[in-house]
Amino acid sequence: MWMTRLTAAAALVLALATCGDNQSPYEPWILDPLTPAEGLWIRTPEFDVAPGAEIQYCYFFQVPAQTDGTLWVDRIELALNPGSHHMNLFRVKTLRGLKPEDGSPVDLGGVQGTEIREGECWKSPNWADWPLVANNQQSSIDNPIFEWALPTGVAQKLDAGEMLMLQIHYVNAATQDTPFKGRGGVNLHRSTDGDTMELGTLFATQQNIRICRSNPAPTYGGGCAMPQGTHTVAAANGHFHSRGKRFSIFAWDGVSTTRPPDSARFYQSEAWAEPDMATGLNVQLPQGGGIYWTCEYQWSEPADGCAALDEKDPLHANDCCYTFGPKVETSEHCNVFLYYWPKTTDVTCF
Repeated sequence: MWMTRLTAAAALVLALATCGDNQSPYEPWILDPLTPAEGLWIRTPEFDVAPGAEIQYCYFFQVPAQTDGTLWVDRIELALNPGSHHMNLFRVKTLRGLKPEDGSPVDLGGVQGTEIREGECWKSPNWADWPLVANNQQSSIDNPIFEWALPTGVAQKLDAGEMLMLQIHYVNAATQDTPFKGRGGVNLHRSTDGDTMELGTLFATQQNIRICRSNPAPTYGGGCAMPQGTHTVAAANGHFHSRGKRFSIFAWDGVSTTRPPDSARFYQSEAWAEPDMATGLNVQLPQGGGIYWTCEYQWSEPADGCAALDEKDPLHANDCCYTFGPKVETSEHCNVFLYYWPKTTDVTCF
């Protein structure tokens, strides 16, 4: 754990400035701002998450000018107020319905940007080819800051002027609650020891999901091939909603059509709301292979009945089915977030 450099007085001033209506016993997290020589920092404004609400906001900003044109990042801090479902930092690629110029201006602390609330920020096809930079699903009161030092010699490469998007999802309803205001922060620490091996990312999602009253305990998953070459997994975590019971990721030979043996599993989580990010993995994937992942589910009766689920079911089966979608209360996910080195390309599997 890295210690902050704030004095006690400065910490108190910053806490009072950022705490909003976060009442005792909650003490707002504090991340140090970074100088340009130290890296890049982002803080979202605080926002309300009303009872019964489920919200998703998108914040766009550009990597500031760099002395050599590139920001190499070898340490990442990600912080969230309690209640968050996820926070993802993307590289912006193809623009579809979600565009930075359509947002409202917003002060993000270390940079200026634009903010889009709800609307297109809910629609996953908008970021179908946007690679990850980092992600976080940790937002407990006792542990609001996730810190990750990349492997020796490895760093994320960000180009000056590159457009990034920080997305935050909060829930204050039946499955999760937000006891205070929502807020997120990111510190991207500049490498100072000459790291030149680039970190790559993999995002995989299984969208053909149906967890139904008549089929209450299904398992879904699939294989995702890596580019040719030797690749080592540095970190990974899984993501599903409250019907998810077990998330597993395996090293895969790229040929087999069945789930790999237990001996090939390098990640497993049974915590849907606060799944662990496994770091320091150092898992070498098979040449010509990749990863295989599975999501195991257990159907549960919706708190508000089946009408909303039946209405959004594309098969109109009237079987109270949870299907793929962004909302925690009424839909499900089966997503892999994985980081590897050396980077060949950023991988996406649907």
